[in-house]
Amino acid sequence: MRRFAIIIPVKGDNPKGRLGALFTAREKKQLQVAMLEDTLQAVAGAKKLDHTYVVSSNLEILKFAQRYGVGSIPEDEDGGVTEAVERSISALGKYDGWLIVPADLPLMTKNDIKTVLTLVRLGSSIVISPSEDYSGTNLLLMSKKARIPLHYDDDSFNKHVAEASQRGIRFSVYYSENVGFDMDKASDVHRYYGFGRRNSTMNFLEMTRRKNRSAQRNLPERKGQDSDEEA
Repeated sequence: MRRFAIIIPVKGDNPKGRLGALFTAREKKQLQVAMLEDTLQAVAGAKKLDHTYVVSSNLEILKFAQRYGVGSIPEDEDGGVTEAVERSISALGKYDGWLIVPADLPLMTKNDIKTVLTLVRLGSSIVISPSEDYSGTNLLLMSKKARIPLHYDDDSFNKHVAEASQRGIRFSVYYSENVGFDMDKASDVHRYYGFGRRNSTMNFLEMTRRKNRSAQRNLPERKGQDSDEEA
Protein backbone atom coordinates (compact mmCIF):
# COMPACT_ATOMS: atom_id res chain seq x y z
CA MET A 1 0.00 0.00 0.00
CA ARG A 2 1.41 3.37 -1.04
CA ARG A 3 2.02 6.05 1.57
CA PHE A 4 1.37 9.72 0.93
CA ALA A 5 2.60 12.59 3.08
CA ILE A 6 0.25 15.51 3.67
CA ILE A 7 2.07 18.85 3.44
CA ILE A 8 0.44 21.96 4.91
CA PRO A 9 2.35 25.18 4.11
CA VAL A 10 1.56 28.06 6.49
CA LYS A 11 2.72 31.61 5.91
CA GLY A 12 4.94 32.91 8.68
CA ASP A 13 4.80 36.69 8.23
CA ASN A 14 1.78 38.96 7.75
CA PRO A 15 -0.84 36.26 7.16
CA LYS A 16 -3.99 37.21 5.27
CA GLY A 17 -2.68 40.62 4.30
CA ARG A 18 -5.75 41.43 2.22
CA LEU A 19 -7.98 41.18 5.29
CA GLY A 20 -6.35 44.16 6.97
CA ALA A 21 -9.51 46.23 6.61
CA LEU A 22 -11.44 43.75 8.77
CA PHE A 23 -8.91 42.50 11.30
CA THR A 24 -5.95 43.74 13.29
CA ALA A 25 -2.57 42.06 12.82
CA ARG A 26 -3.19 40.00 15.96
CA GLU A 27 -6.66 38.96 14.80
CA LYS A 28 -5.30 37.86 11.42
CA LYS A 29 -2.85 35.56 13.19
CA GLN A 30 -5.69 34.19 15.31
CA LEU A 31 -7.73 33.56 12.17
CA GLN A 32 -4.77 31.79 10.61
CA VAL A 33 -4.49 29.47 13.62
CA ALA A 34 -8.25 28.83 13.63
CA MET A 35 -8.21 27.78 9.96
CA LEU A 36 -5.13 25.62 10.50
CA GLU A 37 -6.95 23.90 13.35
CA ASP A 38 -9.92 23.18 11.08
CA THR A 39 -7.54 21.78 8.46
CA LEU A 40 -5.91 19.50 11.03
CA GLN A 41 -9.33 18.38 12.24
CA ALA A 42 -10.18 17.29 8.70
CA VAL A 43 -6.89 15.42 8.46
CA ALA A 44 -7.54 13.80 11.83
CA GLY A 45 -10.96 12.67 10.63
CA ALA A 46 -9.28 11.02 7.64
CA LYS A 47 -6.87 9.31 10.07
CA LYS A 48 -3.78 10.79 8.37
CA LEU A 49 -2.19 12.83 11.18
CA ASP A 50 0.74 10.39 11.42
CA HIS A 51 1.82 11.36 7.91
CA THR A 52 1.12 15.09 8.09
CA TYR A 53 3.72 17.88 8.16
CA VAL A 54 3.30 21.62 8.66
CA VAL A 55 5.93 23.81 7.03
CA SER A 56 6.36 27.40 8.22
CA SER A 57 8.88 30.00 9.36
CA ASN A 58 6.64 30.81 12.34
CA LEU A 59 7.74 28.81 15.37
CA GLU A 60 4.43 29.43 17.16
CA ILE A 61 2.58 27.85 14.24
CA LEU A 62 4.88 24.82 14.35
CA LYS A 63 4.42 24.43 18.10
CA PHE A 64 0.65 24.65 17.70
CA ALA A 65 0.71 21.95 15.00
CA GLN A 66 2.80 19.68 17.20
CA ARG A 67 -0.05 19.57 19.71
CA TYR A 68 -1.87 17.49 17.13
CA GLY A 69 1.08 15.14 16.86
CA VAL A 70 1.99 16.15 13.31
CA GLY A 71 5.51 16.71 12.01
CA SER A 72 7.03 20.11 11.40
CA ILE A 73 9.39 21.44 8.75
CA PRO A 74 10.87 24.82 9.77
CA GLU A 75 11.79 27.51 7.27
CA ASP A 76 14.33 30.25 7.88
CA GLU A 77 12.05 32.78 6.19
CA ASP A 78 8.96 32.97 4.00
CA GLY A 79 9.85 32.13 0.44
CA GLY A 80 6.42 31.53 -1.04
CA VAL A 81 4.26 28.44 -1.33
CA THR A 82 6.21 26.83 -4.16
CA GLU A 83 9.50 27.04 -2.29
CA ALA A 84 7.92 25.76 0.94
CA VAL A 85 6.37 22.77 -0.81
CA GLU A 86 9.55 21.93 -2.75
CA ARG A 87 11.51 22.03 0.49
CA SER A 88 9.01 19.71 2.14
CA ILE A 89 9.00 17.24 -0.75
CA SER A 90 12.78 17.04 -0.57
CA ALA A 91 12.59 16.33 3.16
CA LEU A 92 9.86 13.70 2.69
CA GLY A 93 11.38 11.66 -0.10
CA LYS A 94 10.66 8.40 1.71
CA TYR A 95 6.98 8.69 0.77
CA ASP A 96 5.34 7.42 -2.42
CA GLY A 97 3.79 10.82 -3.03
CA TRP A 98 2.59 14.04 -1.48
CA LEU A 99 -0.75 15.72 -0.86
CA ILE A 100 -0.38 19.49 -0.60
CA VAL A 101 -3.17 21.14 1.39
CA PRO A 102 -3.25 24.89 2.16
CA ALA A 103 -4.11 25.86 5.72
CA ASP A 104 -6.83 28.35 4.74
CA LEU A 105 -9.60 25.99 3.57
CA PRO A 106 -11.99 26.11 6.55
CA LEU A 107 -14.70 24.11 4.76
CA MET A 108 -12.55 21.15 3.77
CA THR A 109 -13.67 17.85 5.31
CA LYS A 110 -12.23 14.40 5.90
CA ASN A 111 -14.30 13.14 2.96
CA ASP A 112 -12.47 15.49 0.60
CA ILE A 113 -9.15 13.96 1.65
CA LYS A 114 -10.51 10.43 1.42
CA THR A 115 -11.95 11.08 -2.04
CA VAL A 116 -8.65 12.38 -3.39
CA LEU A 117 -6.81 9.32 -2.07
CA THR A 118 -9.48 7.07 -3.59
CA LEU A 119 -8.90 8.65 -6.99
CA VAL A 120 -5.26 7.60 -6.71
CA ARG A 121 -6.25 4.04 -5.85
CA LEU A 122 -8.46 4.06 -8.95
CA GLY A 123 -5.49 4.90 -11.16
CA SER A 124 -4.79 8.63 -11.12
CA SER A 125 -1.16 9.59 -10.54
CA ILE A 126 -2.05 13.25 -9.95
CA VAL A 127 -5.17 14.86 -8.51
CA ILE A 128 -5.69 18.60 -8.88
CA SER A 129 -8.43 20.49 -7.06
CA PRO A 130 -9.04 24.09 -8.18
CA SER A 131 -10.11 27.24 -6.43
CA GLU A 132 -13.60 28.57 -7.13
CA ASP A 133 -12.48 30.58 -10.14
CA TYR A 134 -10.29 27.77 -11.51
CA SER A 135 -7.14 29.86 -11.31
CA GLY A 136 -5.52 28.61 -8.10
CA THR A 137 -4.71 25.10 -6.97
CA ASN A 138 -6.33 24.50 -3.59
CA LEU A 139 -5.28 20.88 -3.29
CA LEU A 140 -2.68 18.87 -5.20
CA LEU A 141 -1.70 15.22 -4.93
CA MET A 142 1.33 13.90 -6.81
CA SER A 143 2.74 10.40 -6.92
CA LYS A 144 6.53 10.32 -6.73
CA LYS A 145 6.83 8.85 -10.22
CA ALA A 146 4.53 11.54 -11.61
CA ARG A 147 6.01 14.64 -10.02
CA ILE A 148 5.48 17.83 -12.02
CA PRO A 149 6.91 21.36 -11.66
CA LEU A 150 4.92 23.52 -9.24
CA HIS A 151 3.35 26.85 -10.16
CA TYR A 152 1.69 28.19 -7.02
CA ASP A 153 0.58 31.85 -7.10
CA ASP A 154 0.84 31.89 -10.89
CA ASP A 155 -2.41 30.66 -12.53
CA SER A 156 -1.44 27.41 -10.89
CA PHE A 157 -4.46 25.26 -11.67
CA ASN A 158 -4.21 25.68 -15.44
CA LYS A 159 -0.44 25.29 -15.38
CA HIS A 160 -0.57 22.14 -13.27
CA VAL A 161 -3.16 20.64 -15.63
CA ALA A 162 -0.96 21.57 -18.61
CA GLU A 163 2.14 20.04 -16.99
CA ALA A 164 0.33 16.72 -16.40
CA SER A 165 -1.23 16.70 -19.88
CA GLN A 166 2.03 17.43 -21.68
CA ARG A 167 3.74 14.56 -19.88
CA GLY A 168 0.95 12.11 -20.61
CA ILE A 169 0.29 11.56 -16.91
CA ARG A 170 -3.07 10.17 -15.90
CA PHE A 171 -4.66 12.78 -13.68
CA SER A 172 -8.03 13.71 -12.20
CA VAL A 173 -9.60 17.08 -11.51
CA TYR A 174 -11.53 17.02 -8.26
CA TYR A 175 -13.86 19.96 -7.69
CA SER A 176 -15.48 20.43 -4.30
CA GLU A 177 -17.14 23.54 -2.89
CA ASN A 178 -15.43 22.71 0.39
CA VAL A 179 -11.98 22.74 -1.18
CA GLY A 180 -12.68 25.51 -3.69
CA PHE A 181 -13.55 28.09 -1.03
CA ASP A 182 -10.68 29.92 0.59
CA MET A 183 -10.71 33.02 2.74
CA ASP A 184 -8.61 35.73 1.12
CA LYS A 185 -10.90 38.74 0.71
CA ALA A 186 -13.40 40.59 2.87
CA SER A 187 -16.23 39.25 0.70
CA ASP A 188 -15.08 35.69 1.51
CA VAL A 189 -15.43 36.39 5.23
CA HIS A 190 -18.99 37.68 4.76
CA ARG A 191 -19.90 34.69 2.57
CA TYR A 192 -18.53 32.26 5.13
CA TYR A 193 -21.36 32.95 7.56
CA GLY A 194 -23.80 31.61 4.98
CA PHE A 195 -22.29 28.13 5.08
CA GLY A 196 -23.24 27.73 8.73
CA ARG A 197 -20.25 25.52 9.48
CA ARG A 198 -19.55 25.18 13.20
CA ASN A 199 -15.79 25.05 13.59
CA SER A 200 -12.83 27.02 14.94
CA THR A 201 -12.97 29.54 12.10
CA MET A 202 -16.62 30.33 12.75
CA ASN A 203 -15.98 30.56 16.49
CA PHE A 204 -13.21 33.09 15.84
CA LEU A 205 -15.36 35.19 13.49
CA GLU A 206 -18.30 35.29 15.90
CA MET A 207 -16.09 36.11 18.86
CA THR A 208 -14.41 38.93 16.94
CA ARG A 209 -17.73 40.31 15.75
CA ARG A 210 -19.13 40.36 19.30
CA LYS A 211 -15.99 42.04 20.59
CA ASN A 212 -16.14 44.75 17.92
CA ARG A 213 -19.82 45.41 18.57
CA SER A 214 -19.13 45.73 22.29
CA ALA A 215 -16.30 48.16 21.62
CA GLN A 216 -18.56 50.32 19.44
CA ARG A 217 -21.28 50.45 22.13
CA ASN A 218 -18.73 51.60 24.67
CA LEU A 219 -17.44 54.48 22.57
CA PRO A 220 -18.12 57.88 24.19
CA GLU A 221 -20.86 59.89 22.52
CA ARG A 222 -19.66 62.82 20.46
CA LYS A 223 -21.01 66.23 21.35
CA GLY A 224 -23.45 67.68 18.87
CA GLN A 225 -22.03 70.02 16.30
CA ASP A 226 -25.26 71.59 14.95
CA SER A 227 -25.88 75.32 14.73
CA ASP A 228 -28.16 75.40 17.80
CA GLU A 229 -25.33 74.27 20.06
CA GLU A 230 -22.98 76.75 18.51
CA ALA A 231 -25.41 79.66 18.95
